[in-house]
Amino acid sequence: VGCEGNLELAAGGFTFTCPGGSISVPFSSISLMEYRQDISRKIRRMKVRWRVRPSYIAPIFGGKKNRFFTVVFAQDGATRVLVLRVGPEDMRPYLAEIDLKSGKRVEVQGYEQY
Repeated sequence: VGCEGNLELAAGGFTFTCPGGSISVPFSSISLMEYRQDISRKIRRMKVRWRVRPSYIAPIFGGKKNRFFTVVFAQDGATRVLVLRVGPEDMRPYLAEIDLKSGKRVEVQGYEQY
């Protein structure tokens, strides 16, 4: 929580690194990616062991800008969820690259112009 860092894309996945640590997510392990103004109900209701509850990270109804990049992936036989707060101006260049490299679509909340 509150760990500001960098997201690095590679051919096989991405790595988020911050002073508190890092996490690598292979594209092959990803089942869902969303970029929204909040964390979707579908993800909030998942039966995962949350280290930080989604309601603490993001409001249920959040503003007029997309800012939460949420990734659902499998690791060590368990479902994991990674939530990154990323402004639209920073995320926009990554969306197409993530789609292309992962072979999966980032579900973007539709009202914003991209």
